[in-house]
Amino acid sequence: MSILSVRDLKISFKLQGAWHPAVNGISFDVERNETVCIVGESGCGKSITALSIMGLLTPAARLEGAIEYNGQNLLEISEKDLEKIRGDKLSMIFQEPMTSLNPVLKIGQQIAEPLIFHKGLSLNDAWKEAKELLELVRIPDASARLNQYPHQLSGGMRQRVMIAIGLACKPDILIADEPTTALDVTIQAQVLALLDEIRKEQDLSIIMITHDLGVVANIADRVAVMYAGDLVEMASVQNLFETPTYPYTQAFLSSIPRADRADKLKPIRGQVPPIYDMPEGCRFSPRCDEATEKCNQKPVLAGKMHQTRCWMRGEV
Repeated sequence: MSILSVRDLKISFKLQGAWHPAVNGISFDVERNETVCIVGESGCGKSITALSIMGLLTPAARLEGAIEYNGQNLLEISEKDLEKIRGDKLSMIFQEPMTSLNPVLKIGQQIAEPLIFHKGLSLNDAWKEAKELLELVRIPDASARLNQYPHQLSGGMRQRVMIAIGLACKPDILIADEPTTALDVTIQAQVLALLDEIRKEQDLSIIMITHDLGVVANIADRVAVMYAGDLVEMASVQNLFETPTYPYTQAFLSSIPRADRADKLKPIRGQVPPIYDMPEGCRFSPRCDEATEKCNQKPVLAGKMHQTRCWMRGEV
């Protein structure tokens, strides 16, 4: 059984008196010791999907469907019960560590906090565990770093501290929302290698939110492509890169620079539509060069090992 199952998840917000879905009935599974990358442009619904799994969305959002962790629907349990799981069994690394870390608390205090809250450790024991976690994420001179503040660390070290906090309680699932966006490519590669190494050591499942296909190629087992709130393609990382079947995925891959390709990059025309003005049929059809009249009808996600939400199913 999958450790996490998202079933027909719809996340809506009320605008001008009407509810509009920002995430439109997506479904996917995460297996134990697997890395699933959710990719797409900004505004496609990646981050709010992650926040909904953690139960961190604003009360203004309306959620429908199911998010099942070990068979338990997280949308149906109380906030008190969710607090016992969040930060313990489900953990999250946020996008920008400088704004996510508390600037007035020492690094050691911030790592120790979930250990005290969830595991009931004393401050002294939690501090010792915090030191071991800093060593786990390859931060040198861990004892000294525990007494430093976030502004005293480099961007790469702050990101490693965020990983240490996320791993503090030995979660089953770690959600990483754009964890390498602000890092240079050398540090980015180190952070990704570290996450993959820890995943294997701790039998961890990772959900990685990103728009960077280089990150996807380096760390993913499977990839879910989102566009305008829809899950439009899902496949193994190898199949997705070798035989993308959805026009948006194909266009996305064609817009990325590659060392083995000398032709000009092909940008994707247009932009992601706002949630209050979505096309009736395929949401990508206004930007798709291969759209036909049939695309005015809503396609379904079809396939087994390689799923695609397109009427032409890879004929493009």
